[in-house]
Amino acid sequence: MRNDWFQIMQDMRVTGALEPIGVKGIIQPEWMRGDQLNELEQANLQFTIRPNRNPVPVDLIERPYPLWSDELKRLLSTFAPRLMFRLAGLMDMERQQLHPYWFMVLPQLEALAMSSTFDSSGKLNVLQVDGERLSSTNWPIVQLTDERLKETVILVNLALAEAILRRDYIGLRLQRVDQVERPNY
Repeated sequence: MRNDWFQIMQDMRVTGALEPIGVKGIIQPEWMRGDQLNELEQANLQFTIRPNRNPVPVDLIERPYPLWSDELKRLLSTFAPRLMFRLAGLMDMERQQLHPYWFMVLPQLEALAMSSTFDSSGKLNVLQVDGERLSSTNWPIVQLTDERLKETVILVNLALAEAILRRDYIGLRLQRVDQVERPNY
């Protein structure tokens, strides 16, 4: 039996979402893959946010690297207690407020189907995943890896998606992903 999976992403329709500055200068892409984690442990993940008249502390900041709100992190760590999290503080200098967010090292899964399509710039157009590979993981949340991907694609299983939908999270959305079966040769 195939389980449903959903792509979790920031809802870009929310205007005024917190936007951290200088993230790319500190967070390394290797950390997303679980490499050089000793550097991550030593890093100071403190960022100011872009000035905004009405900042909205969304529960998922997707770019340039995913940062998860404290409330969403609590839920994720309930479903996957072995996930590695690192606190990242986002400072609103105008209001002198600190917003706690979390950088997370996600389990990597190579499950992008060959039938996925990309536009001329390399951006993912149609996401299709290998249902067999997804059903082989015990993790409720995974990051897709594939040399064709230029963006971060994070998937959650049905149980975690339902738990997310039962709560009042702001600025995130879930979209069911198409699963394809590998041909038997």
